[in-house]
Amino acid sequence: MPEFHIDLEWEESPHARAPELSATWARLAICVNEIWVTKVEDHRSRSVRNGIYVPLYPIAEWLVTNWWFLWHEWRVDRPDARHNLLAAREGFALPDLSFLPTETRMQLIWRPKSATEYGRVTFLTEGLPILPKDVVQREVRSLIEAVIQRLDDRGITTTFLTQEWQAILTAEKDPAQKRFCEQAARLGYDPFSPESSVASYIEDLDNLLPETVIDDFCDAVTLNQIPAGVTAVREFLRSLDEGQGAGRWIDLHKELTISNGLPPWQYGYRQAQRLRSRLGISGPLNMDLVSSLREYFGSFQVDSFDAPDGIEAIAASSSMQAPRLGLPNRLLRSESRRFVLCRALSDSLALGEPALVTRTQTEHQQRNRAFAAEFLAPADSIRERLGTDRLSEDDLDDLAQEFEVSGFVIRHQIENHKLATIVSQGLS
Repeated sequence: MPEFHIDLEWEESPHARAPELSATWARLAICVNEIWVTKVEDHRSRSVRNGIYVPLYPIAEWLVTNWWFLWHEWRVDRPDARHNLLAAREGFALPDLSFLPTETRMQLIWRPKSATEYGRVTFLTEGLPILPKDVVQREVRSLIEAVIQRLDDRGITTTFLTQEWQAILTAEKDPAQKRFCEQAARLGYDPFSPESSVASYIEDLDNLLPETVIDDFCDAVTLNQIPAGVTAVREFLRSLDEGQGAGRWIDLHKELTISNGLPPWQYGYRQAQRLRSRLGISGPLNMDLVSSLREYFGSFQVDSFDAPDGIEAIAASSSMQAPRLGLPNRLLRSESRRFVLCRALSDSLALGEPALVTRTQTEHQQRNRAFAAEFLAPADSIRERLGTDRLSEDDLDDLAQEFEVSGFVIRHQIENHKLATIVSQGLS
């Protein structure tokens, strides 16, 4: 069975209802990696089954209404209603299933739901797999098209669903319109009904900013931050080669090149391990990073950057491939500043093109977070310091102080690398 599969069987509606609902009554079953998202216990029949009985029109309508958000919105402040299937239930039992996209992947998260919410059924399974986004989108397209065909077969041809879907298909055939829709979604606006100011800003971005930063810029800023954010990025990039030499970075770029195909977090881990090996360091980096990297490589420049709140840093390279990083003027704790600095360094080394460090969970940002965590607090170094396989919050704080990172970074490394179990205070 495919990684993601939507199975539907048309049924006769058990009750008289609106034509769109009656025509699309069906048995719906969603399977992810051989786990049934729609597996329920039916309390009326005292049985367990893998599918649910619902009208598919509300589901298809929700999918097309949120189409661009589902695949292209990964803002920190994205509304749940645009990414969770529960928003389509309209009184019918649906699983608590969220669609959380990145550039090429889709994380699906679903949880059991108790019978008290629906009376008749309880959803039984849970999961949080990450799948190729095109696999998920292919099945979603098939469901929408099956619903539209069903409506057509029943003589129901003029609906919001059919009109909206046609508009989506038309936009996808035009590269410029498709790009506009994706950028609007990243800013958190419906591309089919944007405010005039949104449209104007989006149309200007391609002329104002390098292509490599536009997506991250849209993910990170609010509409009223766009003018100041554009100015800050442009001013930083104009000054790239002022007084900066080449150093020994060209050779390092070659050494840190890693084959494509790795998940972004693995790429970040390996990139950090190679840089630490080149520097000949192990354990905590109890040093001034900027001075040390400048001394070792001959050139490394970090400047202030007047960044909007959603942008944490900017990374670029001089014409000689030496990193030039910009950190925000706003005050950051020392451990946060070190972490952001390393994230920006990762981007400079991995991309060689201007890039923004943001708070989003895109693959690009996942890679630079993994690099920063492994560069500052390597999993092997943490493992060497563990005297037990069960750690308290105080233990995390001690490790965080030693490695000069936040407790969150230590927790992330321990959990991701399965180094130990973290227990609450007072538990043995």
